[in-house]
Amino acid sequence: MAMTSTAVREAIESGKPFRLRSGDGAVIDVPTRDHAFLNPTGRLVVVFTDNDGARVLDVALITAVDYDKAPENLRVQEKSE
Repeated sequence: MAMTSTAVREAIESGKPFRLRSGDGAVIDVPTRDHAFLNPTGRLVVVFTDNDGARVLDVALITAVDYDKAPENLRVQEKSE
């Protein structure tokens, strides 16, 4: 299933490190919110690497956003008994 620009934007704005996975199996680490930007139309995301490189991805080709630890706003609250 293709990712939406809204989901990518939420991952960036969460401030948590995450990984983008693409349909071709590529995994792109995004260590901080300063490493990734969506273009104004939301179609492309640019991920900058620590060695001054960059990857440009079509958001429609991103298959998953993975977090090492879920951001607080995405965690399921445990029910207390």
